[in-house]
Formats: sequence, structure tokens, C-alpha cells
Amino acid sequence: MFFFKSLKSESGMGIIQVLAALLIVTASIAGLFTSTYYVRYKADAHYHYRVALLKATQKLEEIKWYNMYNQHSVAIEGNETINTGEFIIDDLSGKSVVGFMTKSKQSFRDLAVANYIAYDTVTIKVTWRNGPERYFNRIINVPQELELREDYFYRTDQVVGASE
Repeated sequence: MFFFKSLKSESGMGIIQVLAALLIVTASIAGLFTSTYYVRYKADAHYHYRVALLKATQKLEEIKWYNMYNQHSVAIEGNETINTGEFIIDDLSGKSVVGFMTKSKQSFRDLAVANYIAYDTVTIKVTWRNGPERYFNRIINVPQELELREDYFYRTDQVVGASE
């Protein structure tokens, strides 16, 4: 009896309330999907940064090992194991993320510190892009860059600027 009475009643939700509730649910689901994409993008970006950092550290360690017994200037050329160029950071998502690594060396002497000491600065630079270049017509994928530097000090045979 109560059931039939509630069916004959005209009280209830109108079309405006249903549309408002539908709009709120749609907006919240869209926000959920957008935030899920953003979190996934940031997690992937952090993973790519970590791989690039480990690869650059590996190259610096290879240079250090290659020059272990070198008493003078640091050599970064002439060894096939210390090669640079393109390498794959991630290829699990179907599109591979490729990094590019370069190495450089500069030699310095700081006469204010010591006359017989010189040092070489070895720099490893890695650049890459994390994922798609555009999302919702906004650029979110700027090129990422990582640069590691290590200084190698060594003793020289003569004072710079000394006359013989």
C-alpha cells in the first residue's frame, strides 16, 4: 500500500536536479582522469631522470677507471668503452624515450692555489624528452637536461710562467 502511494506522489527530483547532479559527476570524473594522467606523466618523468642520472654517473666512473693510473692529464678520447651518443632511456610504453649524451674536458691551472697543481674538468651532459610534446593543446614536454661534472687534480712538472 505504501508502495502505490509513493508511485502516485508527484514529489521527487526534477530534470534540473538530475542535470546538475550529472554535471557534477561528469566534472569530477574528468578531474580524476586528468589527475591520473598527470601523476603517471610525473612518475615516468622521474624514472627517466633517474635513468639519465645513472647513465651519466656510469660514464664518469668509466672515465675515472680508465684514468686510474694516469698521473697527468685526464684522457676521455681513445677508448671505445667511453663512447657517447644516443641511448634508450625507456621503451616500455611503445614509444621509446631516447637520450643523447655528450662529454667534454677543459684543463685549468689556478696559480693562486698552487703553482704545481693543475686540474681537468670532465663534464657529461644528457638531454631527452619525456613523452608526448602536447597535451590539451599545451606544451608540457620541454627538453630535459642533466649535467654532471668531476674535477681531476694532478701535479705538473714545472711552474707555469717559470723561465728556464
